[in-house]
Amino acid sequence: MNRFHRTLLSGLIALPLGSAVAAPFGYSVNSDDPTDGDHLYQIDLANGTETDIGPVQSLGTTRTDIEGLAIAPDGRLWALDDESSMLFPIHTATGQVYFAEEVSLSGFGASAGNDFGMTFTCDGGLYVVTVADQSLYRLELDGTATLVGPLGARISALAALNQGDDLRLFGLGNGLMNDGDDPDNRSLYEIDPDTGAATLIGNVGAGVADYFQAGLSFDENGELWAITDRRTADAEPGSQVLRLDINTGAGTVISTTTQTGYESLAVAPPVVCPTTTPIPEPPPPPPPGGSLNIESIPTLDAWGRAIGTIGLLLLGLAAIRRRY
Repeated sequence: MNRFHRTLLSGLIALPLGSAVAAPFGYSVNSDDPTDGDHLYQIDLANGTETDIGPVQSLGTTRTDIEGLAIAPDGRLWALDDESSMLFPIHTATGQVYFAEEVSLSGFGASAGNDFGMTFTCDGGLYVVTVADQSLYRLELDGTATLVGPLGARISALAALNQGDDLRLFGLGNGLMNDGDDPDNRSLYEIDPDTGAATLIGNVGAGVADYFQAGLSFDENGELWAITDRRTADAEPGSQVLRLDINTGAGTVISTTTQTGYESLAVAPPVVCPTTTPIPEPPPPPPPGGSLNIESIPTLDAWGRAIGTIGLLLLGLAAIRRRY
């Protein structure tokens, strides 16, 4: 090994773990920040750097408990606010609500304390989980919720991964029972989109700090990310940004934010969607012993035949001139 290779290898070994992780940007709302909350932020997940876009407001009224965020297939950012029981899209350059499309929620088992998690699918469908009745719902953009089934676990964050035509839903446990110290669920689950039944994958691990609620989202490469709300009655630490292993549930802490109280995360529209343009199938082969269809052989029209004849005559004249 020459000096160049030794130097290169030493430099790679010296890199911090976080710098080796390719991380995207995500949107979140610091809805649990008691001093300057309810702002939409863009967060660099690699280092926790935040850009304050602005307060989330509808005609001057701040939406004070946004717990679910998700990006639709058309790229628009949607939110669920538990305090006002409203669903709405948000302008990502200003934080303002598209108030003309804001709708009231109906059909959920609880009117408050839902601790929503939400995610879009490739076909524009919207799934929602609630901690209040531990259930999975389908939600229309007119605000109407339809119960899919019980989760059997306290899950407050939701993300969808499409693998071809197969839809997989993942949910993250609520962390703590409340903003005190009572332990709750710190595990990743896979959720059946047809029944709502949650199957345990695994605990996020001791390296992840205690949290109360979280946001969950896949990036465009199919990597699963989470952001945790670590605020309690006694402390207000920044949120941890995690990358989660969908096979084991193990979480890796990638960065920590300065702001506190993030309960939602939206990174990318639905990912790994089936192609919208079907690939044409090749024509079937002729049957065994069958004859070739003469009509399928391309032919020239009258102009084409005339031009071809003139071309052959010119070639013949040129050959005669070369000979004589």
